[in-house]
Amino acid sequence: MGTSSTSAAVWTMLAERWRKSIKAKGLTSLTEDRYLATAHRWVRWLDAEGLDLEPADVRPHHIDDFTVDIITTTSESNAAHHYRNLRVFFGFLVKRKEIAAGSPFDQTEPPRQREKITDLLTDENHASVLLTCDGKDLQSLRDRAIILLFIDTGMRVSELHSLEKDSINLTTKQLVIMGKGQKPRIVRFGNSTGLAFARYLKARSLHVLADSPALWLSRRKDKPLSIHGIQVMLNRRGKLADIPGSLYPHRFRHDFSDRWQANGGSEAGLMEIAGWASHKMPRHYGKAAKTRRALAEHERISPADSLVA
Repeated sequence: MGTSSTSAAVWTMLAERWRKSIKAKGLTSLTEDRYLATAHRWVRWLDAEGLDLEPADVRPHHIDDFTVDIITTTSESNAAHHYRNLRVFFGFLVKRKEIAAGSPFDQTEPPRQREKITDLLTDENHASVLLTCDGKDLQSLRDRAIILLFIDTGMRVSELHSLEKDSINLTTKQLVIMGKGQKPRIVRFGNSTGLAFARYLKARSLHVLADSPALWLSRRKDKPLSIHGIQVMLNRRGKLADIPGSLYPHRFRHDFSDRWQANGGSEAGLMEIAGWASHKMPRHYGKAAKTRRALAEHERISPADSLVA
């Protein structure tokens, strides 16, 4: 037995109110989509479980059951993602007086995630994927500029997608991006990325949407390149280049952080470029580099080898 249509309608309308609140805060469209995807998943789960609940009726065990269901059907990391989003939704409901006795999340724990180390990209991987977009057409020039910008800055895909054509200064090799929480920051790029930008912008000026403020245009004549389009492009280029595993935007962020730290870059500089407010983030993204350096040290000073030699 599913939830009543009235109950489902209540949750759907509350989700819509939350969406407007998200927009009022100026959060990115990607954040909005992710938050609302969780809210709608919650409504579908209530329906599947036959739970006819108002927000004030939700108990901690309902949250736990929802989380366990996601772990069982997908993964711990996906469950943690939805847990975080739903906690924000319930925080909104508390603020709007839909729940008077405090959020049920106050008595729950987030799902535990097994730590994993992201495989880093090698110089050969970079060269291979760039070789797949060495053409002179708009799409190839655009993709090369995007990939080099990811390599050069490690910016988030939402930040890259939101770039406007007038945000790039080819003279100073700098651009202004809007980070999380609508916080602007200045990012620098190198000569190779600047050259790729210049060639893309030249080809872009001939596009039917050349006057669009959006930087990244697609073959479509009615809308610019979407975040999903960027993700699909990287995955396709990665396959063409025989990159081990999937090639996705956040992989470049791990790679950038590793290369920055491996080349002696400061933690403060990395935090500024990457748009991180917490010192935990450089350490989280530096796990692969830390492991690689430890293995190299062990190869140099292996205790067993020194005893047997």
